[in-house]
Amino acid sequence: MTVALSARTGISRQRGFWLRCFLGCMLVALVCGVAHAQQLEKDGPIRLTHVEGVVVTGRGAPAANVEVTLSQDDKVRMSTHTDQSGKFRIDHVQGDYMFRVARTLNAPAAHAIVVRAEIATYIERKKLYIVLGPGACADECSLVVTSKEEFEHAIRKNGGR
Repeated sequence: MTVALSARTGISRQRGFWLRCFLGCMLVALVCGVAHAQQLEKDGPIRLTHVEGVVVTGRGAPAANVEVTLSQDDKVRMSTHTDQSGKFRIDHVQGDYMFRVARTLNAPAAHAIVVRAEIATYIERKKLYIVLGPGACADECSLVVTSKEEFEHAIRKNGGR
């Protein structure tokens, strides 16, 4: 009886060891994939699970009632406006889009985005942060990021907040 119990306990421990190894490897792969995705984000499209964020002027003031659109093949597919605090949200979106913030007294903003239900993007739950450039600029003067730290740094650099 003790031999059978000992054999079962040994198998159970061995299974537990391999399960921990597998889960540990999966966690490392996920973390590395997320870090790699953040590095590629600056050059390629921003990957999201949902489209929401905030739009501010270069000094950090909310950009109220500004049109935000998602386009495919130069055709607007969805649009909304920012609220009084500069926040926006577009629900029920999936696909590849050009995200745009319309020109107002400030420069417009644009960036390619990919909206898909992916594990890495669900974990990160990114938001878009947009800092609009001066009105005489093209959209290259504006900043579209998912990093709140980079967003706040850009506002401080412009003399805001």
